[in-house]
Amino acid sequence: MNLLKKVLLLLFFFCLCIGSLLAQEVSAFNILDFDLKGPVKKCVVITKYGQEQYLFNEKRQLISAATIFSKKDSETAYYKYSKGRLIERRIEIYTNGVLDKKTSLANFYTYDSLPNLRIKEKIMNYNREFIDQFNYKYDSIGAIFQEIRTNVQGRYVTDIKRDWNSLKTQKTTRYLLDSVLLKQIDSFFDPKTRSIKKSIVKEFSNGYLKKETLYFFNKKRLETQNLVLDFEQKDSLSIAISETKTLSEYNSIGNPIKMIIKKGVTSQTKNFLYQLDGSPHKNWVKKITTPENTYTTRIITYFK
Repeated sequence: MNLLKKVLLLLFFFCLCIGSLLAQEVSAFNILDFDLKGPVKKCVVITKYGQEQYLFNEKRQLISAATIFSKKDSETAYYKYSKGRLIERRIEIYTNGVLDKKTSLANFYTYDSLPNLRIKEKIMNYNREFIDQFNYKYDSIGAIFQEIRTNVQGRYVTDIKRDWNSLKTQKTTRYLLDSVLLKQIDSFFDPKTRSIKKSIVKEFSNGYLKKETLYFFNKKRLETQNLVLDFEQKDSLSIAISETKTLSEYNSIGNPIKMIIKKGVTSQTKNFLYQLDGSPHKNWVKKITTPENTYTTRIITYFK
């Protein structure tokens, strides 16, 4: 999966996948989401299927992300801001040099801060057909607690509830669609540094556990291990049917250098080597993956 598709999946999966009703907070990407550091203006990634191009503003926010497959085939996401807030987001998809108006989307955002923050998002395609509308409600400390989604299928209300233990070392976040539990996230924090140590994500379907993912983090908040368990329903029970474990190691500047993936009785190891750009920001410009001996090249331009 190319990086732009990951961007689109993260930011638009709630409007592209009609069956997905989990609440999404309005957000935009910055350079950290692309493994970049410093005042990056542009990053071009050379891939086997074409080029990925990322542009950032001086506040280090993403303003466009494009995958160029050929001169006539491309996918581009554009982001527009006002006073630091995202007010417009577009996806334009060209096939054989023609804009696909059915799948190209425009998202528009309006903000109301009285008494607490409320955001309305309206989504249309380039044929001016209505796709979705979301109303996001935030509490007095700026945390989202409700999303109301409206489309031609109906109206859906997702409530987000958070609970802390008495020591503030464990937080439970639950997402409920029309009072039915969809997802639960249990986060565990170090009592001294307050940095996250572990997170357990449980996904439910029709009241049954469907998937459970455990994430473990080091003191630098880098993920060192994750464990994915898939379940199926048998009678009135959720039975684990598969398990995948991923172990990761990092170098001193936070780049992953080794990954071990274990699934059942099989195990796969990947190693990563980096060439840095020589700048004070120590961004990598070439990454080599072994034993496949594949590589990724990045061309990075900085603001002066």
